Amino acid sequence: MHIPFKTAVVLSNIFVFSSLGIYLYYRSEILFSGLNIGSFNRRRLAVSCIFLCFYMALMSFYPCYNDFTTFREFLVCLGYHFLRSAFFVFLPVFLIIYIERWLEGRNIQFLKRRLAIILFIFIFLTSTNIWMAMLIDPSHRTATITYTFLMSLLLSGIVSAIYLNVSYANLAAKRARFERELEISRLNELKTKAELDALQAKVNPHFLYNTLNSIAELSLHQGARARQMTIALAELFRYSLNKKNETVISIADEVEMVENYLMIEKIRFEDKLDVSIEVDEAVKRIKVPKFILQPLVENAVKHGLKEPDQKGIIKIAINGDAHKIDITIYDNGLPFPEDIQIGYGLKSVMDKLALFYPDKHTIYFENEPLKQVTITITEPLANA
Repeated sequence: MHIPFKTAVVLSNIFVFSSLGIYLYYRSEILFSGLNIGSFNRRRLAVSCIFLCFYMALMSFYPCYNDFTTFREFLVCLGYHFLRSAFFVFLPVFLIIYIERWLEGRNIQFLKRRLAIILFIFIFLTSTNIWMAMLIDPSHRTATITYTFLMSLLLSGIVSAIYLNVSYANLAAKRARFERELEISRLNELKTKAELDALQAKVNPHFLYNTLNSIAELSLHQGARARQMTIALAELFRYSLNKKNETVISIADEVEMVENYLMIEKIRFEDKLDVSIEVDEAVKRIKVPKFILQPLVENAVKHGLKEPDQKGIIKIAINGDAHKIDITIYDNGLPFPEDIQIGYGLKSVMDKLALFYPDKHTIYFENEPLKQVTITITEPLANA
């Protein structure tokens, strides 16, 4: 079967440029990733090249490019069509994407922005006929201009319809993604609160158990001191219950809570406990998880007073700023063992740090030069 030369060339032209356009559509991100330009300009360049390829595939449908009889003449027509496509397709698409981005930055309704882009599409595609008249032989001018104008209108309509469909599809996808992220954020917030409540439930009964044991012991021989401790315990829990719906509180509030706890311990141990607290003014309003200090201070008190004939010394220092916080709790008790036994209180602190500051905190147990626990938090929570 003999295929005419012209038919073979036309079909080959359509196949080659259509295939190239499809290839660029699916591989543009990889092909243009090596260019040293911004992502927005890479996208503009990729979309413009894709449109150029598909417009080159339409060359054979224009009468002014259909008069070739040899392959050399076809290459000349192809060159003219490439120049025309570069000026009237590549550059307009490149510019329209920039106009779209410019409109995105303005407070214009979604539909109005899209209609403005469609207007630009029609203007750019139909205006090519004005310049076509300068390139076409007078004997073909009327027929070619009429044909290309109608073709431009058709292409403008098709491109505009595709643009609207893609725009609304992207909008729907963006809304669905936003709703999904919002739901994930809400579930994570509920999960965080549930985990924190679970941690809190471990700390409060543990502390309450120790304090009530002390009150029971004091009540046998020192009723007045037992009464003082009971009032102090009531004040501490009144403070805690007033903030029961909060998962985070300011460092100033957390320190006040620790001071209430230490007041109970000082009633219990009298002059055997010496406490000092230093807090930088710059960190007082920064928020931290509730009850993050009290378990560590309780642990320091317990170890600092392990020796019956030794006065316990507790020093708490909180330094830093909005970008970094250092919390140090010193006691003069026995050194930390190599295999520290992690109880409920210490475990709750570690879990809270992991929950609120993943990969943004450290906790060190040191024996040299001083016996102390140091917590460093980078990128702390917002101010209270």
